[in-house]
Amino acid sequence: MKAAGWYILFGLLAAVSAVPAHAAPERIVSMGLCTDQIVMLLADPDTILSVHWVTQDAEDSAMWKQAARYVPNHGLAEEVLRLRPDMVFADGSNSPLAVAMLKRQGIAVFTVPVADTFGGVRANIRRIAAALGETERGEALVTSFDAALAQTRGSLSDLHYRSLVYGANGFSAGVPSLFDDVLTHLGLVNIAAKPGLSGWVSMTVEDVLRAEPQLLILGEYRMGSPSMANLVLEHPALATLRRDRPVVSVPTALWNCGTPYLAQAAQTLRDQVRPLARRP
Repeated sequence: MKAAGWYILFGLLAAVSAVPAHAAPERIVSMGLCTDQIVMLLADPDTILSVHWVTQDAEDSAMWKQAARYVPNHGLAEEVLRLRPDMVFADGSNSPLAVAMLKRQGIAVFTVPVADTFGGVRANIRRIAAALGETERGEALVTSFDAALAQTRGSLSDLHYRSLVYGANGFSAGVPSLFDDVLTHLGLVNIAAKPGLSGWVSMTVEDVLRAEPQLLILGEYRMGSPSMANLVLEHPALATLRRDRPVVSVPTALWNCGTPYLAQAAQTLRDQVRPLARRP
């Protein structure tokens, strides 16, 4: 799908967003990168007071430009209370103590589970939409997410690539995980998907070489600044893989959270891999 098509799909959400909502909170604070982005996609912009500071970072957030208009928070109960919200959204990354303190002060706190599958993304969209009193917007967003995914479903299955995502600190995507869903959705084989290895799994460079991936997806993150975490991606042994197989990179901000931007991650991966694919 071209960029224009992506925006057309999300135009469906914009059309629904123009309808006035009833019983929606008027002073919203969100305290987590992933929750923030779904809240921003569903709530009226003027009802949002604050989002987590990481959501304003282009390396981490697909919606950093939209997030820049809001007061940043650090997930601290004290700073949230000062904003006098009528609803707060939290997730598994937030301090249970902060959440408990907000609840003791009579604040409505809606805690969202971390999504590690496309199904979890859909469920969280619907959960947040219901909490906002925006069920129609939620269904519109799910519809646009599914329509965007439909554009890439199975689009690399003819390649039969044994694939591996490899990122900072030597982590790869096990199963269930969001990137495993991206790979299998495209028709690729995730060679890190093994029984008992869920979420992010640790792999040494030697593990990567032994796995012999036919496609290597590097999770490059802040490569322009010194980082011990990224040293593994600069290992000379990985350079040998670049010589005889496709090696690509997908922006972390598109797939580090359970949001509809995973469909754009799938599109980006497809568009990078297809021109590099070797023909028989």
